[in-house]
Amino acid sequence: MKRRTDMATNDKADFEIIGAPWGNFVRTVCMAAREKGVPYTQTIVRPTDPLVAAIHPFSLVPCARHGDLVLFESRAICTYIDGAFDGPPLVPRDARGAAITEQWIALVLTTIDPVLARQYISAYLAAPDGKPAAATIDALLPKMRKCFAVLDERLAVSRYLSGDTFNLSDMMLFPVMWFMRLKPESGAMLESSPHLLDWYARVADRASARETEPPAVTGPAVACGAFG
Repeated sequence: MKRRTDMATNDKADFEIIGAPWGNFVRTVCMAAREKGVPYTQTIVRPTDPLVAAIHPFSLVPCARHGDLVLFESRAICTYIDGAFDGPPLVPRDARGAAITEQWIALVLTTIDPVLARQYISAYLAAPDGKPAAATIDALLPKMRKCFAVLDERLAVSRYLSGDTFNLSDMMLFPVMWFMRLKPESGAMLESSPHLLDWYARVADRASARETEPPAVTGPAVACGAFG
């Protein structure tokens, strides 16, 4: 599957985001561009596409191109978006706010995403009938509960993940939580996390979230395209 789709308000946009819309970090980068007001074109390909392999040493998405600059890894791409273009900051400019934001971004990247997306959701996508073995899911449940508890506890005292203002840490987490709604165990955990659920509703109502929502999550194309 490979096609280009114009996601920009300006059809001459030269900032290109590479990756399928189901990829959670592809969606993060697209949300970041929209929050920053950066016109872009999205090139929709699987990680196995030669275009991706030519950019990322391990054939992962998202990737991005802007003029002669070629980038891979979502955090690097978002750093570039934030620094190269005018618009509201994606990460606070003060040292305290930036450190707190980077703390939660790191937690999403190193712990939340590996458990909830790479292990749990991937178990569903990899199962031939979409029904992973019960033992596989049962083994993940304690780690999943810990992830949800940590997030809900944080959002009990903070309107957004890094404080009172929406920023890149929320954009990193939101696409993962979008997938959590779709499966029974994670959906129940989300419904039982009232502060996280309220946060989810606030973020889901933002234009950047609505405008980047992926198509229906079914079929082998999604299994090959998620996650990025």
